[in-house]
Amino acid sequence: MTAYDTRFGDQLPKGYGSYCVLWPCHLYPLHDGKAFTQFKGIGAEKSKSWRYFPLAKAHQGLLAGSWTAGHGTVNSHLNHPQMRDWHLFDEGGKSGSGGWKHARTNWNHSVAMPHGWAVAELWLLIRDSLLFEDGEQLVLLGGIPPDWFTDQRPLKLKDLPTKFGPLSLECAFADDRAVLKLGGKAIPPRGFILYLPETATVTIAEQVITPRHPGEFQLQVGTREIIIVF
Repeated sequence: MTAYDTRFGDQLPKGYGSYCVLWPCHLYPLHDGKAFTQFKGIGAEKSKSWRYFPLAKAHQGLLAGSWTAGHGTVNSHLNHPQMRDWHLFDEGGKSGSGGWKHARTNWNHSVAMPHGWAVAELWLLIRDSLLFEDGEQLVLLGGIPPDWFTDQRPLKLKDLPTKFGPLSLECAFADDRAVLKLGGKAIPPRGFILYLPETATVTIAEQVITPRHPGEFQLQVGTREIIIVF
């Protein structure tokens, strides 16, 4: 790691670094330091010729705390014509096409379709926009659209698998506040990090919680109900 940092530390996003440094490799801390500084400015990425690269780049930004790298990238990719019509992506460029050339179809058989890597990058970005592991903590809701917190339709996750066990979550908005409830068997040793719009205030058991950074709240192990006022 010392040799890697010496060689690439001042230009981590260069080349293939944009696709692997924070996710999936977790080579540096996510919330401070040089990787955080270099990747936090990544925003919404649009699909390009090779489908997986913009998604992987956005994943670096999401883990560094960029909201739009999550929901903005996911939204643009779900609105892509291939995803709207096929619910799948091809690889985006000439590649191994498998058996397509033997099928009676107008599909361009010089491009792999469906492409598992490209589709997996999208689903993994969706998952981490809802929650992801950071060492011994779970980071919650760091890549969802901010207006989901004030939507009249509740947000519900049921037994979402994590490194620490399945997590259930429900967030319901009414009377100018949201009530976030955590359930399931997930017990991260260092608790949770909850990302919220910077205007939010958080109360747990009638105690106001001071954010660690704007919009970033530490929740202790065993926290079950959070009151959020915007």
